[in-house]
Amino acid sequence: MRQSLRVFGFLFAAGLGLSAGLMSLPSAAFAVDTVTLLDKGEPYGSMVSDSGVLWVIKNRENFNSNYRLEAYSADGKLLDQARLPHAMWSLAVAGQGTVMMTGMNPTSRLTNYTSARMEGGRIRVRTTEIALGGFINFWIANIGGRHYFADMGGNPNDDHLGVPAQTIFASTGTNARYLSTRLRMPVAGLGMNNKMFLVSHEAMGSPQSSIVEVDPATQVKRNLITSRTAKFTGIKILPGTTDLVTSALDEGKILIIDSKSGSVRRELTTKGYTRDFDFIGNCVVAGDDETNIVEIFDLRKSDNLPFMAEEVNLPFEQFSGLRSVAVDRATGSIFVRSSLACNPVTEVCDKEYNRVVTFGAESAQRVKAACQ
Repeated sequence: MRQSLRVFGFLFAAGLGLSAGLMSLPSAAFAVDTVTLLDKGEPYGSMVSDSGVLWVIKNRENFNSNYRLEAYSADGKLLDQARLPHAMWSLAVAGQGTVMMTGMNPTSRLTNYTSARMEGGRIRVRTTEIALGGFINFWIANIGGRHYFADMGGNPNDDHLGVPAQTIFASTGTNARYLSTRLRMPVAGLGMNNKMFLVSHEAMGSPQSSIVEVDPATQVKRNLITSRTAKFTGIKILPGTTDLVTSALDEGKILIIDSKSGSVRRELTTKGYTRDFDFIGNCVVAGDDETNIVEIFDLRKSDNLPFMAEEVNLPFEQFSGLRSVAVDRATGSIFVRSSLACNPVTEVCDKEYNRVVTFGAESAQRVKAACQ
């Protein structure tokens, strides 16, 4: 059920630099509505908007497993929900109105993937379980009729002789066929023009990261770009181009990268650490988890600074921190998700700080007018 809150988002004036501080700029207040509450123990942050549908995953209810996929309209109304047999660690747009989820079935202890789409106003799902020997962290792409998945931790066939674990496998059903290509800690990926592009981290505690191209036909990998300081987080295709977009989390930047040469076309400067980003028209919409501010960049402008910003102006007790952002491209509606798992064994879990919120109709109209 949609709930209204007496809280505010802010739309800031254009053309002013970040040095003045976003919070000091003139603003117009917008009411922020809660689309749905999440369980206090919700551990995962994925949420996407595609083809007029906002897809929201839920893994807990009263701290117990309850795997639900929910679909909402652009104005935040619940359309339908479906129960799944497995946890949902990740959620990705798969194209043509379909989304893909991956996670583990708690009964079989095997990983599953589920495709979902809206048909006749109802969510239709199809779940496949990967047999022992394959382990899914996230779905990368469907190339040539095969699904490709990333396995961050390897599988029982690894020899562990100083090389990264087996990390990419293909499947047309329940069996996993691992590629000879290996990457260190793949954390995000996608497919484009029959190639895969993945974000690879050097180690858990290191900001060093790379974007790597993998050709599944030849199993050849090519390093596009590496940074020792950026900690690349997330990867998407800039609509209408073959450029890649990623967040350089530790540097406070959004990078637009040529997928052929690996050169950085543009660096967008963000106010905080961008946890997630999305697109509408000519704009990049970046969500910063430290400030809970959504910054909007118009790529037709040359200054690489946001010309709008909206804040989820909520106390921690009502919004723990921005984990994902999604934009309905037809209406301009911006949705923001906060999910931080509370542990009832070690702390008092009495705050409703996990939720999905939207900035409302007036904000959506102004974003759409400015970006399209």
